[in-house]
Amino acid sequence: MNLYSYIKAAPNLILFLIVNMIVIIEMTQLCGDFKIGDWDNAFFIVIAMNIGYTLLWPFFRKYFMKFMVMTFGLGTILIDGIIFYIACFFIPGVSVGPYAAIEVPIVISLATTLVANITNTNQFDKYLNKIIEHIPKKESEPKNPGVIMLEIDGLSINILKKAMDKGLMPTLKSWIDNDTHNLKGWETDLSSQTGASQAGILHGNNENIVAYRWVEKENNNQIVVSGKLSDAPLVEKRISNGEGLLVNGISISNMFSGDSKSAPLTSSRLGKITNINNETLNTVFLDAYNFQRIFAMFIWDILVELKSQVKHYVKDIKPRLRRGIVYAAVRAGANVVLREVATNILTAEILKGETDTVYSTFMGYDEVAHHSGTQDEDVWPVLRKIDLQIQRINSIIEMSDREYKLVILSDHGQSNGATFKQRYGITLGNYVRSLLPDDIMVYKNEYNIDHFRDAIIGENKQIKTIKQKMGSLRTDILDDNTYVQNVRGGIENRKPAIIFENERYLNLKKRYSNSLEYITGHESTQQSTKKAKDSELIVMGSGNLGLIYLTQWKQRLTYEELVMLFPELIPGLVKHPGIGFILVNSLTNGGMVIGENGIYYLENDKVVGENPIAKFGKNAARHLKRQNSFDNMPDIMVNSFYDEKTEEVCAFEELIGNHGGLGGDQTKPFILYPSEWEDPGELIGASSIHHFLKREINNLNPKK
Repeated sequence: MNLYSYIKAAPNLILFLIVNMIVIIEMTQLCGDFKIGDWDNAFFIVIAMNIGYTLLWPFFRKYFMKFMVMTFGLGTILIDGIIFYIACFFIPGVSVGPYAAIEVPIVISLATTLVANITNTNQFDKYLNKIIEHIPKKESEPKNPGVIMLEIDGLSINILKKAMDKGLMPTLKSWIDNDTHNLKGWETDLSSQTGASQAGILHGNNENIVAYRWVEKENNNQIVVSGKLSDAPLVEKRISNGEGLLVNGISISNMFSGDSKSAPLTSSRLGKITNINNETLNTVFLDAYNFQRIFAMFIWDILVELKSQVKHYVKDIKPRLRRGIVYAAVRAGANVVLREVATNILTAEILKGETDTVYSTFMGYDEVAHHSGTQDEDVWPVLRKIDLQIQRINSIIEMSDREYKLVILSDHGQSNGATFKQRYGITLGNYVRSLLPDDIMVYKNEYNIDHFRDAIIGENKQIKTIKQKMGSLRTDILDDNTYVQNVRGGIENRKPAIIFENERYLNLKKRYSNSLEYITGHESTQQSTKKAKDSELIVMGSGNLGLIYLTQWKQRLTYEELVMLFPELIPGLVKHPGIGFILVNSLTNGGMVIGENGIYYLENDKVVGENPIAKFGKNAARHLKRQNSFDNMPDIMVNSFYDEKTEEVCAFEELIGNHGGLGGDQTKPFILYPSEWEDPGELIGASSIHHFLKREINNLNPKK
């Protein structure tokens, strides 16, 4: 900093000095083990703290970096306490106990962050200077431009435009207004969720990613979760050819690596905490105050969320979820910690200028929109903060010796609406069970599982394990039962001929001359919902996409088998007002998309009755054909209703903003790319984004 910068910063420095002194004086009243003697000792404590951090922090960073990283930064709180204790030790009349050593620095950080927010003080610049000092100065040959791709998780093009119209994303809007970038919408695959989209964008391949989570019947009914730390490496191994988008780059805070050598905070590389790259995260801890700032912002965001929960309750805002304190911490983790850490890492990488490509995800909007709604008051400040991060990254690019092209994109959008359970008073799992024999037993995953918790504490891997734990998992799953073993145990590996020769099936076929007549003419004899502890049926929610697996059969059951075994099931599903259509596979007709009043035959694009997918987009049949060919498809795939007037769907999880299936904004993400790049044309599917970006990256680096 030059003399002018110090003079300019002087008023803020004085303000923060006064605030810190006030906090110290007040903490003597709150902490029984903290005494400062004369009040003017507060001044000396503040000065001593700053000296202590300047002298001691480099030592702790050098020798205790692994400790700080392994504790996800929380170890810095202990280190701050040690430095605070040492600083106070040399001031006469000041005594600090163990509790005060921890509490006082935390409160000082919170107060400083609050004042910085109120006064609009940019604390990041101080940290930026530390990074600049840290980056080694070296002569190098001029490099071709690099590409930095920043993903805003879950933001549809329509919500982006609304945010820009509100003046909340001025950075992105200025690029469009100044013709430096072009904005273009694209269409996701089915399923419309991060696992499928990032696999397609980063690796060019998202085959067989059925949903965010799915069951692999042939693999002993293993439940795979694409974002789960233990499953993401398996999924990436299946989709990667070693030539992903980031072969010469870095993946930051993503689900998959894009074949990058460095992948901090990326799920596919974090199966073991020991895989955390200390060198990469070193930039987060360059400055003692930086993590304090992030931690204080984390606490502040928790308070903001708790305030929002009270507001939603008092104003009776609907639809509304019960969110609680755990979610508040999850939200703050996605909205603050990962955002700030990603920006820190990006800053260092840009200034180094060694990386050709970077792909990083900001998760905050997706997390908040899931629980508050896509256009709730909660989401707009989140988007404003993301725009601020993009502005900072752009300014850092301007400081770099290397040119970088910036691309902003999203992986999917979100569609809004009250959940299936909120609308109809029953979960999809319980409704499916009501259509089946009384004794059938079910495992359901259709609850509000946050991505952070889901990544670490995922579903049970084996049905045996699920059975053992069902008694404590949900109070509505309790009874013992032997129905399946007695009735269906002998036909596990039967041939289709057994189905067609079955007297019950022949009678059904005789009664109903065609599939549509069977659906429309069926009179329900709905069974009661019986409690059970074992699982012969798995019902899973992935946004407004439902997956129904009958786990006693290793193969995917056909339409004909389902009609024979469970005649109530298909008519009961498609006649429910919360369900738009289902997808099943027929032995004779291939893929069948069935609605209440019509059937779409995917193999020949024949429609009988009303077209059940007419309002789900012009490419709905294309997506469903591809989906139907995947391994590990459920016996029945369910898509919720879609109201074109209100743009609403209903999730089978307890999420208000949701995605995973078809209907509305969830399939309408965007890409904002440099205007000098060639127009990619129509972009359908995540792999089309991969090919577009790969082409432009190769154009910038022709030798590679």
